[in-house]
Amino acid sequence: MYKEFSYIYDKLMKTQVDYNLLVLNLLKICKKNNLYIEDILECAMGTGMLTEKFLEKNFNVDGFDISSDMLAVAYNRLEKFQNKNIFKADVRYFNIDKKYDLILCLFDCVNYLKTLNDIEKFLNNVYIKMKEDSIFFFDLNSEYKLKKYLGNNIFINEQMDIFYTWENFFKKTYIDFKINFFIKEKNFYKRIEETQRQYIYSEEEIEKIIQKVGFKKVEKLDFDTFEKVNKKSYRILYILKKQK
Repeated sequence: MYKEFSYIYDKLMKTQVDYNLLVLNLLKICKKNNLYIEDILECAMGTGMLTEKFLEKNFNVDGFDISSDMLAVAYNRLEKFQNKNIFKADVRYFNIDKKYDLILCLFDCVNYLKTLNDIEKFLNNVYIKMKEDSIFFFDLNSEYKLKKYLGNNIFINEQMDIFYTWENFFKKTYIDFKINFFIKEKNFYKRIEETQRQYIYSEEEIEKIIQKVGFKKVEKLDFDTFEKVNKKSYRILYILKKQK
């Protein structure tokens, strides 16, 4: 899916996410829930920018992604760390003989899963890998963001040496993105075209699956503010535990 997009992914994400603050907020939630963390699993780790922040804090981190291009960047970024294990896998079918204190899947990976059945497979797989008192964080692009904010709109933006146009095509149950990046290289611009599709799920649909799998919902927060979710939240963060 990402192909050449992995080349510019880091630059774009760094302008949108404060990774140090994100880790701080996640760890605060863990502390509030009296969670001792030693081993972390990061699903759909991308290029490893979040992974790096946890490794710097001396946690043991296993991480995987389905994209070889993303993993190539992650391998280079995390090469200096000994307390990591990186592998290629699908969130629905990953298999590793280990259980974790903390499991993460952030930046709307769930919206790339085509069906509710795929989401259930993913959450079941995570549930199996959790220790009894562990926590699972995952997020979801909201219906409001995908339908109302992104919708059929076109966005034009310029960040640092990257200029891009972002065109959206909204359908009833999904939205297609067509993104044209123009990257400045000396005296000319290199064009990279990326197409992606995200599926639209309601909070009610997701929470039925959460309950079916057996999770206890600890909190549901606005990912951008770490405050209570509202009708115009762009991204929803779920904090889950195993039912005792």
